[in-house]
Parts: sequence; C-alpha cells; structure tokens
Amino acid sequence: MQGNDPIDTDYKRNIDAALLKRIKTKNLLLTLATSSDLPEIKEIEDECDEYFRFDPPSAGDHNRSLRDCLIMGDMIPGVSEESYKTENYYLYCIRKDNVLVGWLSFYLEYQQKDTAYLSVVYIKEMYRSSGIGTEIVDALARKLAASQFRIIKTHCSLRNALSLRFWVKSGFDRITEVEPCTGNLYPDNWGGLGLMKRIDRGE
Repeated sequence: MQGNDPIDTDYKRNIDAALLKRIKTKNLLLTLATSSDLPEIKEIEDECDEYFRFDPPSAGDHNRSLRDCLIMGDMIPGVSEESYKTENYYLYCIRKDNVLVGWLSFYLEYQQKDTAYLSVVYIKEMYRSSGIGTEIVDALARKLAASQFRIIKTHCSLRNALSLRFWVKSGFDRITEVEPCTGNLYPDNWGGLGLMKRIDRGE
C-alpha cells in the first residue's frame, strides 16, 4: 500500500490509538521508555546481559544497549537494515507499585501487516514466578488484537527450557522455524525455535 492510501492511514491511526499510550493491567503499568528512564533501567539491563550469557547466540541477537534501542530500535531477526522501520519498534518500562521490574519490546508489521514480533520480555529475577510475564503477554495480546493484529511471533533458545515452557503456556503453540542444531546442545552447538501465537479471536 502507498503511504497516502486512506486504508493504510486509518490502519496506522488505529495502531497509535491503542499502543502509543500506556498499558495498564490489574497489577502493572507499562509506559513507553524515554531517555529519562535509562538510569533506572541500567541495573536491570546489566542483569539481562548476564542472563543471556548462557547462550552466546541469544546474546548476539540483543547486543544493542537500551539507549541504542531508544534511538534506532533493536535488531529484529529477518528484518534487513534497509526495510527496518524505527517507528514500528516499541520499548516499554514495566512497573509494579511504582517500582521498575522489567521491560518489554516488540516490532509491528513483522513480515506482514497483521503480525508483531515480540523481541524481549525481561522481568527482574526477584519478581519472576509471580505471574507478571503472563499478565504482560495477555495485556499485549489484547492491545494488538484491538489494533487489527492477528499473530504474534517470538524466538526462544533451545537452551532456555524455562523460557520455552513459559511461551508454550502463554499460547505460543506453533513452531514457525527451527534453527540449525546438529546433535546435542554443547557449548559450541546451539539452536532455537521460532514460535507463534494467534490472537485473531480477541485473546
């Protein structure tokens, strides 16, 4: 579609109305991150970097700092630098009782108009296993469905069994790709899964 196509314009306006504002759930408040949030985020960013060290390829997929992400967006698998749209990248701070507990980032119109790519949901370790991740994914799915999105995709390392279990329980029950992995998972041998969740039923 052309940028001046009225359908395309309406579509973008619907996205802005649903997503450019904060996302509120029963226990959480998600707000678009700004440069003023960076000092507060730094501690969680360092923890996240340490977390991803168990799987070097995963760390490589997220090697931009949050400061860089705010300026130019994150690196999204399968999206070339030429086709990347910074305006399609969203980075939210996640707060519980006014305390920053993590962040969420995603990219809209991934591969097709009705698809979003969920790149990171990171919750500070002391707040995990409390239902926060599920609450975030459910809220995001509702927002995206209201903005005419039908599919959310994400990626999970085969080394990360806890994360894989979380995504499957959250409805990401379709495998879209299997990254190369020959034999068992040794330090120099790795693999990953592309996962998909349909949200066209207003989930």
